[in-house]
Amino acid sequence: MTKTLTLLALLSYASTCLRLLCYRRGLANHRFHISLVAWLLIVATGTSALEILLGPGRVSFGQTGIALTLCVLVHRAQGNVANIIRGIE
Repeated sequence: MTKTLTLLALLSYASTCLRLLCYRRGLANHRFHISLVAWLLIVATGTSALEILLGPGRVSFGQTGIALTLCVLVHRAQGNVANIIRGIE
């Protein structure tokens, strides 16, 4: 069970980080505060993935749940952090 939770958390964090890194804003307006939140999410999810990969790899059920929820939100919003903050319509 622990290995499954660890693998799910690792894949969720890595997927979220990569999706945010690959976001293209196109014609959307640049907003500094949204960009800052996106950058913080990239750093946090990337760091978490690396910690799991390189560290002891112990992840709790709650951490895995948070990682999966964030992953679903980011992918549903197609990497657009502004849509996550204001709600996807």
